[in-house]
Amino acid sequence: MCSRAAKNLQGRQPNWGHPDHDACGTGFIARLSGTPSNEILQYALQALERLSHRGGVDADGASGDGAGVLTSLPKEFFRARAAEENISLGEHFGVGMLFAPATRVADARAAMEEAIGRSKLRLAGWRRVPVNPNSLGQRAFETMPEIVQFFVEPIPTKNTPEVPEQKFERSLALLRKRAEGVLPERCYLCSLSSRTIVYKGLLTPWQFPRFYEDLRSKEFVANFAIFHQRYSTNTEPSWQLAQPFRYVAHNGEINTIVSNRRWLRAKEREIRKRIGVGKWFKLLEERVSDSASFDNGLELKLLQGKTVEASMLELVPPAYTHDPFLSADVRMALEGLSREGEPWDGPAAMVFSDGLSVGVKLDRNGLRPMRYTVTHDGLVIAGSETGLVDLEDAQVAERHRLGPGEMILANPQAGVFLRWRELLKSVTTQHARKAAHEPQRLRLDAQISAVRVPDAKRVAGAAGWTDDQYKILFRPLVANAKEADWSMGDDAPPAFLSVLTRSLWDYCKQRFAQVTNPPIDPLRESHVMSLEMPLGKEHILSGPILSVAELAELCATLAPVQILDFTFPSAMGVPGARRCLTQCNTTPLSSDEGPGLLLLSDRNIGRDRAALPALLATAKAWKNLVAQGFADVPVIVESAQVFDTHHVAMLLAAGASAVVPYLAEQFAEQEEIGGFEKARKGMYGGLRKVLARMGISTLVSYRNSHLFEVLGLDEDICREYFEDA
Repeated sequence: MCSRAAKNLQGRQPNWGHPDHDACGTGFIARLSGTPSNEILQYALQALERLSHRGGVDADGASGDGAGVLTSLPKEFFRARAAEENISLGEHFGVGMLFAPATRVADARAAMEEAIGRSKLRLAGWRRVPVNPNSLGQRAFETMPEIVQFFVEPIPTKNTPEVPEQKFERSLALLRKRAEGVLPERCYLCSLSSRTIVYKGLLTPWQFPRFYEDLRSKEFVANFAIFHQRYSTNTEPSWQLAQPFRYVAHNGEINTIVSNRRWLRAKEREIRKRIGVGKWFKLLEERVSDSASFDNGLELKLLQGKTVEASMLELVPPAYTHDPFLSADVRMALEGLSREGEPWDGPAAMVFSDGLSVGVKLDRNGLRPMRYTVTHDGLVIAGSETGLVDLEDAQVAERHRLGPGEMILANPQAGVFLRWRELLKSVTTQHARKAAHEPQRLRLDAQISAVRVPDAKRVAGAAGWTDDQYKILFRPLVANAKEADWSMGDDAPPAFLSVLTRSLWDYCKQRFAQVTNPPIDPLRESHVMSLEMPLGKEHILSGPILSVAELAELCATLAPVQILDFTFPSAMGVPGARRCLTQCNTTPLSSDEGPGLLLLSDRNIGRDRAALPALLATAKAWKNLVAQGFADVPVIVESAQVFDTHHVAMLLAAGASAVVPYLAEQFAEQEEIGGFEKARKGMYGGLRKVLARMGISTLVSYRNSHLFEVLGLDEDICREYFEDA
């Protein structure tokens, strides 16, 4: 997608960010002895050069898509550099790395100094980073920012003459977030930390050490280094989007990125409260890549006091549900971690560090390569390929590759290296100490309700069913427990061009994964997929489709229930529909803590009452929930309009937790006894295909995702109801 098209879309799709996808090379080098050395940096630079074939190069033949390193902070090196600028640094200090347009450097410095003053820290001084612009390609040179560093120190008080290192590191992270809100446009903080430093740019691996003179100094020592060579697919590379970011270097694509951003913004108030910050704190940076947003997400976990390994398992959980090799307590721990948020799903090799430990994590499908080597003298090398560093066979103690969902972690200072099974044991022990209770898996009775919809055929017509849809779509679903078979072609005109009246469902189309992204096989890889749907943090549904009897049981379990009727008097016409829609958006919730369940229903549809499109009502009601701060309240949609996988998928993508297709249930049971269970099985198979086409494994990541396309609807409607579709 070209950058101009991306800018046009940004106004209506606030959670798309930069339409960036990566197919890169990444990894880390660490020394378990903990003794910093220049050798670690040199190994990282060598590994970068050997991954150059994984990176992109501009049409000028010299500007790279991006290369960079994140290393432990070489404190003595920076003390010496600061002294050259007549800056005296104390025992504890942090270093910030700032990109700024040449015309805005003074403004950026003033904004940064203001933010430091408000954060009750002390600015020790500024340093201009020595660079060699002659090594750059034409495009990189034309877009090169001014690169400056600044030094920040804690201000001791009478009560705390010695500021704890962890508290100071947190203060620097909050300072960076505050500064991001006041810095001029196109200014960017690569890093601001007392533990790490990031050097990166629009460079090739060969240009990288030639451009940054600091990296050629023998005094630059580290006990670990993360490296990243970028291949920016279908996008315009930039200095800011080069990697690593502050905590992460990422190879892959996050297919659920729109959903993840939407969920973070929906939970903004709750997350700010947990961290202890005000409205000035922005959870996400604007117009950045999926990798950069993941970096923001990891930082939010760390600021809540979580360990880096637990945070990564929360964000990128493995496929633990059907793994026969995991014990019950390990599975329980992983489930507890995964409940803390929606998975960031898609092909991914994530190299990460909190400044103390460094590690790498693969996605649950293992769709990006990652190998590691451990030597007898404590050198750990992990990378997208093997052979990144020259080693004699006698030096090698262990060679291995990461499997799907696996992770390794090295702590150079402690001299500890944890493999996947050891990490699981550690995380399980931590979870056992913290867990108060486990969520209840709801085993709902699948009995069929005896309550019947009167004049069902007339209601079906009012709800949008047609004879063709019943015969071609619905009847095979009941008879075969799977979706009807279709040819690839479809000669029906799009809904907005049709002479027939079409339902809102027909204006929405499923999306497909793009670029380097392999789809998932929903049959052969179903063991890594999950249709489970959490209802708050106390209960879990095995799937999102409920019978009428199961709904009644669920309402009793999750009481109090607030019912929102989205039908209106048909005699009132369009004004009545508008009034009903307004009620969906403005109805206050029944208690200060919110209901246990919000039920949207068109049960009253009949001779004198029409229903809003269920998709429109769901989108509006979900926005109302989020605006009132109740994003954790489950939303169940009970509708006669739902009889197809596509309908269920659209409602889930708009924010529904589960769906009750009560009219489809009645018709299915009329077709044959047990017909609804077969129809549900068929729709679950269809949902797996919907997820698979987007390269997504978990339904919880698809909910509230807006991962569909809208064709032919008015822009104002899209902006109001489906802003990210």
